[in-house]
Amino acid sequence: MPSAMGNVIAAGPYRNRIQPPSMIVDAIDAKPGMTVIEIGCGSGLYTVAVAKAILPDGVVYAVDIQERMLDKLRNRMEAEGVENITPILADAEGHIPLDDSVADAIFSVTVLPEIPDPVKTLIQIKRLLTTNGVYADAELLLDPDFPLRRTIIKWAEKAGLVKLRAIGNRFRYVLVFKKK
Repeated sequence: MPSAMGNVIAAGPYRNRIQPPSMIVDAIDAKPGMTVIEIGCGSGLYTVAVAKAILPDGVVYAVDIQERMLDKLRNRMEAEGVENITPILADAEGHIPLDDSVADAIFSVTVLPEIPDPVKTLIQIKRLLTTNGVYADAELLLDPDFPLRRTIIKWAEKAGLVKLRAIGNRFRYVLVFKKK
């Protein structure tokens, strides 16, 4: 997504109703002290919600491929007084510059289908998860790249992840995975 659209999409009047950040907070079972990674954080609507849920000692690594999106995230962090987010400029398709087994949870919201090789990204996600860590992928029918659930599940299985549960309906869903 072009960075100019980051705040428009995240601040839209229906986003909090259609695909609320609480869906992600609940899907990853966010708790204080967790280490969480967001792939494709954009302007930070979901990032900030998760960061608040894991206070006081938790940290969120917010990964995006656009420095302008990370700037929007930094502005949101400042406006909302959130300090437990570390923005990371990286290519989610390639190597994410974090240690193996660092994350209790990883999530992405309408990002995975936009990546040219989603299986390669899911392999990185698997590498970053702790033994009991979870990955949550959220999708929304209004997204032009909306994938069917079975597509995400197939990609995840190829990467060595297994589905734990599904939340939502056919218009919006969150699939939660763990390592095989």
